[in-house]
This record gives sequence, C-alpha cells and structure tokens, in this order.
Amino acid sequence: MSTADTPAGRWVVGDRDPSWSCPDPDEAAQLFPRTLEDYAPTPLVELPELARELGVGTVVAKDESTRLGLPAFKALGASWAVHRALETAGRRPDAEVITATDGNHGRAVAHFARAAGRRARIMVPAGGVHPSAIAAIRAEGAEVVEVDGSYDQTVRTAADYSSGHDAVLVQDTAWDGYEEVPGWIVEGYATLFSEIDAQLHEAGRGSADLLLVPTGVGSLLQAALAHHRRRSSSGSTAVVSVEPDAAACMGPSLAAGRPITVETGPTIMSGLNCGTPPRWPGR
Repeated sequence: MSTADTPAGRWVVGDRDPSWSCPDPDEAAQLFPRTLEDYAPTPLVELPELARELGVGTVVAKDESTRLGLPAFKALGASWAVHRALETAGRRPDAEVITATDGNHGRAVAHFARAAGRRARIMVPAGGVHPSAIAAIRAEGAEVVEVDGSYDQTVRTAADYSSGHDAVLVQDTAWDGYEEVPGWIVEGYATLFSEIDAQLHEAGRGSADLLLVPTGVGSLLQAALAHHRRRSSSGSTAVVSVEPDAAACMGPSLAAGRPITVETGPTIMSGLNCGTPPRWPGR
C-alpha cells in the first residue's frame, strides 16, 4: 500500500492480489430493475472538452438524474433491497421501513416503501441534509426524523429504533451482524455497470480503461469492484474511489488494512459526508 499527496488531494494505491475475484452477480438482482415500471438505461454522456483537457481519447459520465423517476443511482439498490427485505419480513405486514440517510438513499427507500404500501421512517443528521432533499423525502410520504449528531450517529439511531420496533431496516452500510441487506443494495447497483458495458459495446468501444466512482460509505464502490473483478470479467478496468477531503474514510481504511472512522466536516459533495466504511465479515 502506498500513499501520495498531490495538489488534487491524497492518493492511496492498493496492492491487492491481481488473482482476486468476485463471484458472478445474482441473476435475479440483475433482472429485477427491468421489471419496474419506470426502468430505462440511463445515458452515457460524452465530455469531449474534458477529454481534451486531460489528453485522453474519450471521457464519459453516467447520467443518473432520471433513474427510475428519482434523480440518483440509489434507486437501483433501494428498490431491490426493499423488495427483498419485505419479502423476508413475510408475516410482518405492518412493519414500517426505516433507514438513515444524508441524501438520495433515504428518498429512494421511501419511494419504494410507498410503492409496496408500507410506511417509511427516514432519519437524517440534523443540519446535514439540504432542506430540498428533506422535502423530497417527505413528498414520498415518509416521516423524516432529524437526529442530533453525525451521519454515523444517525445510522446507529436508526438501527437501535428498528431493533425495538416493528420495523425493517434497509441501510446501505454494513457492520458485524448486519450484512445481508447492504449486500442486496450492492447487488442492485450492479445494473448500472452492466448498462455501461452494453453502452460502450453499442458505441463500438471496448471496456473502459479507468472508472472513477464517487464514494461515501462504499456501497457503489463495492458494486463497481464486484462487477469489474467478477470471475467472468477480463479485469482490465482500473477502479478509482473518489471521496471528499472532509469525509475521506476509504483512503485511511485502505492504508490501515481495516475500517477506520474519521471525523467529518462540511462538504459540497452532497450524500458523501460519511465517516465510516462498511464492516464486512472477514475483511
């Protein structure tokens, strides 16, 4: 593991065994988004000026602003996880759906809970979520509860509430004993990367050389790694995690070889103000 400080920020370079791979994705999770009423692949947008500035052939961005009627990729993970969590809850028809959020995950959970005919309780760090985002969550029919403290404290509060009430927790970060639901969220995100592959192929291009992934708690990053390091993949795409300086938990965790919690501060990177990466068993 090596680190370097540059004018653009700190780089942490991993040294994982190149033979490491992930199982191929769950087929049901791959097909599920296509059963939803508003599903359509989101576009790849070419950025020729940025490509010229960087001196590379092509730069494209995946535009998630129309994903399943919600302006974020979070809808992919939330839709599958809410579906599976309620399916697993089975004989608890009155259980409400609960999560903590500092952005779009909460709105997506509220949206799909409402579609399933369930009440939703969404907890947010007080003062840490833009009022327009809170209004959007409430517009989905959810109850919004503001929690004094950081995003990490809000996650703990949501978990504590769910254990003492008839509630199904759909959280996008994992900890010891809570891995199944976050795993479903990661599975849901796989659709995004499958779409990119298909769109590059349709455009007459091969696999991307480099993929930049905005990273908060790391669920989207895990989905990117699982996709590009799956056993049926060529593994030729380099994956880079990008996080704000004010909430950079992934870099220190990689450098330490274990999850590290960092103190977070204000950041314009809405939805990425997260201080603790997921804790998966054996990692």
